[in-house]
Amino acid sequence: MESPNLERGIQLFEIGRYKDAIPYFQSAISENIDNYTAKFLLANCFFQVDNIEKAFSLTLDLRQDQPNDPGIYFLLSQLYLHKENDKEALIQINKAIEMDPYNENYFGQKSYVLLYQKKYAEALDFANEGLRVNAKSIFCLNARTTALTKLKRKDDVTSTISNLLGDDPENAYSHANAGWSYLENNNTPQALIHFKEALKLNPNLEHARSGMLTAVKSKNKIYNLYLRYAFWMGNKSEKNQWIFIIGIYLVYRFSVKMLSATGMTYLAIPLIIVYLLFALGSWIMDPLSNMLLLFDKFGKFLLDKREKLTGQVMFGLLCASLLMLVGSLITKNESFTILCLTFLAAILPLTRGCSSEKKNPRLINIAYGSIMILIAIVGTAIGMPLGDIGLAVGIMFIAYTWIGNFISSL
Repeated sequence: MESPNLERGIQLFEIGRYKDAIPYFQSAISENIDNYTAKFLLANCFFQVDNIEKAFSLTLDLRQDQPNDPGIYFLLSQLYLHKENDKEALIQINKAIEMDPYNENYFGQKSYVLLYQKKYAEALDFANEGLRVNAKSIFCLNARTTALTKLKRKDDVTSTISNLLGDDPENAYSHANAGWSYLENNNTPQALIHFKEALKLNPNLEHARSGMLTAVKSKNKIYNLYLRYAFWMGNKSEKNQWIFIIGIYLVYRFSVKMLSATGMTYLAIPLIIVYLLFALGSWIMDPLSNMLLLFDKFGKFLLDKREKLTGQVMFGLLCASLLMLVGSLITKNESFTILCLTFLAAILPLTRGCSSEKKNPRLINIAYGSIMILIAIVGTAIGMPLGDIGLAVGIMFIAYTWIGNFISSL
């Protein structure tokens, strides 16, 4: 006998109302503890609403009950990829393909795993394999679009997006994916059109909201240059990224030594500033662009709560630093100079802390930045030697550039 709860849950699932479908599937399971369909769809619902741990636990239980269902391995692959465990995601999707080599979605999922591993040519092959099974697969067409974008095949990207949206013009995710492809190809006007359409179809789609935000930011020429660099760097393998970073550092050190040896030390300071902007650009550009968007008539509505806070903290610290600079120029008191530099140095930990979604790095970063400011304010108030204050803040700043990523990973 069919369960009305299961039927209603399936109806809601099919129209994408995953959160609403959950209680119906739970009721169907309470009616029949062995209801496999309800459990499988419930696990999918948990995945869609980002309740990853519940989805993962339920799917592992299902695998014990139904070890020969390729759909379980497909879902497990998606969950592992969401947890950034690409090796296990690949193992699971290979099992699914081995059990059922005629399901286009399994090839599409393998393409996404390979995209994550930055194996773009292989990712394209598997997206195409899925499209040979079903030429209209939206899942595979989206994977193909991303692979072609990474491979810089602009003409093929355009034709694939045309096919993708021609078959399903009201798919919000496809519009968002097309927007990101155009954005990576530095076609901001087209990207904005697709992000706008995606948000019109699904105002809660984070993929589209973050894309729209990035596209608006990219109108700024400096941010656009940073974005080009970020896309270029992001497409490199981890090994090549490190080779590039270490190479730039060695060139920087060699240049500074050469300038010092030839007596042109006045050129070393601009070089150091350029290097710091390059090295710390990824930490500064987002809070800086969020701050600028706070004053944009439309852009401010794209910022979420954390992005707004990050922009406000950036603005507050820059204002405090500017006031101290003015005080230093007027009074010739070097205490103001120390405070000016301290407020600038505290931008890194404080803005990273405000933008962090995880509790530990958020608290540690905010505490770190606050201590830097407290040392400068209290130290100058009680008459500590300015050299000692500057040394303490300077060491904390340099140390942060080395341990900042570690703190964020806690």
